[in-house]
Amino acid sequence: MKDLDFHSIGGYTADIIISIFIFLLAILEIWLINKFSNYLKKKVRGINSNPLKIQSFVLIGLGKQRLIFLGMINFLRVIGIFMSVYFSLLLILSLFPNTHDIVTKTLDFTLTPLQKYFYAFLDYLPKLFTIVITIFVFRYLRKIVRMSAIEIEEGNLTLAAFKPQWARTTAKVINFFLLAFLLIFIIPLLPGYESLAFKGVATFLAALITIGGSSVIANFMAGIVISYIHPCKIGDWIQIESTIGEVIEMSQFAIKIRTAHGLIVSVPYTKGLSSHIKNYSGEEEDHSIRLHTTISIGYEVPWDKVNELLMSAASITEYIDLARPIFVRQVKLDDFYVVYEVNAHTNHIKEMYHIYSELHKNILEAFKNAGIEILSPHYRKIKE
Repeated sequence: MKDLDFHSIGGYTADIIISIFIFLLAILEIWLINKFSNYLKKKVRGINSNPLKIQSFVLIGLGKQRLIFLGMINFLRVIGIFMSVYFSLLLILSLFPNTHDIVTKTLDFTLTPLQKYFYAFLDYLPKLFTIVITIFVFRYLRKIVRMSAIEIEEGNLTLAAFKPQWARTTAKVINFFLLAFLLIFIIPLLPGYESLAFKGVATFLAALITIGGSSVIANFMAGIVISYIHPCKIGDWIQIESTIGEVIEMSQFAIKIRTAHGLIVSVPYTKGLSSHIKNYSGEEEDHSIRLHTTISIGYEVPWDKVNELLMSAASITEYIDLARPIFVRQVKLDDFYVVYEVNAHTNHIKEMYHIYSELHKNILEAFKNAGIEILSPHYRKIKE
């Protein structure tokens, strides 16, 4: 009992009371933080905002927006509780002489990195300001380019020897180069630009683009060239190599075609650039196309009789334009037969397969009724 110093214990009474008060205050702060975070969560769940879009693409829907805000609230709540407990504990330990060293070391351990980051941030502010101003300027330059392209495309602004259909592609090319210049300008201003880690990541990305992106870049460049050539548009009936159908989409890298069988075929722009693009629709609204098919008839049948039968078969075929002349050509004199080609026009390009089917059926019927045998591809005598 001699070692017990009631006087020294009494000297700590005020500090103990203050510590209890600080502890209760910390509990109150935690309760208020939880109460306020629950209030904010209730408000967030009741928000009916519009989804965040880039043109027609929904970047962040309403549900994801709520999850993001709720996550931010939970994060700030945890930070608030941690700071309340941390500083309350430091205040309590600072009241007692024996724990002063712990408080000093803890503050040095915490504040020294924060001070370092704070001064680094202050030193970086001029570069950050330059980046913000640069992005702001380039953003409005891209807007000017886009608005100019819209005006040219709609015919409100005309440029000599510049077609309106080139406006959108030209705007994309200019915006691409603006973005490239923007990256070239701001990347050296980013923190850690001179570090080995930054250079390693940049080298890795460059290797990925070089090795794996060659076909993508080739299709992108071919798409730009085809946009300037403008061989077709959405709704046209075209043929690329063996694919024939209606153009339903022209994306950044491919043309999507719906065939007569209902299949959706994506044809890369490189295919269109390396081969012919046949446009059956043409540029005029009343454009017509001349359909043709060939048959082989023996030399014993008079050519004028064959021409008459072919033209009559074509004239009764559905969707054939009777206002345009139907004619027949003798295209080849073979060893055992003559090759005839019947030609007829139609304005119904999308019914091309149906027209050919009907035309072939009518030709077969006409020559059958006339007792004339079609010799394609080999000669065969009709048995009497």
